[in-house]
Amino acid sequence: MKNLMFLFLNFVLLSNISFAGERKKLTEETKSKLITVLDSNESLHAAFFKYEGKNVEKAAQSLKTKMKAIENAEIKKLLKFSIGKLDELKSDTERETNNQNYHLVSMALIHLVNTYDLGDAYNAYSCPMVKKKWVQNSKKMARVHNPYAPGMPHCGTQDSEH
Repeated sequence: MKNLMFLFLNFVLLSNISFAGERKKLTEETKSKLITVLDSNESLHAAFFKYEGKNVEKAAQSLKTKMKAIENAEIKKLLKFSIGKLDELKSDTERETNNQNYHLVSMALIHLVNTYDLGDAYNAYSCPMVKKKWVQNSKKMARVHNPYAPGMPHCGTQDSEH
């Protein structure tokens, strides 16, 4: 449990750092696979935005499959915790628990978006009301789409500009 908490705190700290320098370059293959992960995350994000448990579970499993396809050792290590959290996103689990697990997955994705050069489509977002973060395709959705708060679907801010 201590290791998981340590990993989570690292994600939180690293995702909140302002990256003044350039993001790390990746091989085209790794970059392409990570873009596929982020594209798959869009389906999970949408499933939370229009919450229906069975769609959340299905999208989580699809995202997990895409994450497992990453071969880069450093990134694979970063995604290991998230893969486990995606297994916990179930249709019969309470929404708040699924929200928390999705937030943890999102923290890893935010770290990847802020650390590696994955283009300019994906950015980090947060909602101060629910104290959760997510990744959103800013090119496709210019307006904030908060996946955690159905009563305030456009509450939040864009935290990065890539």
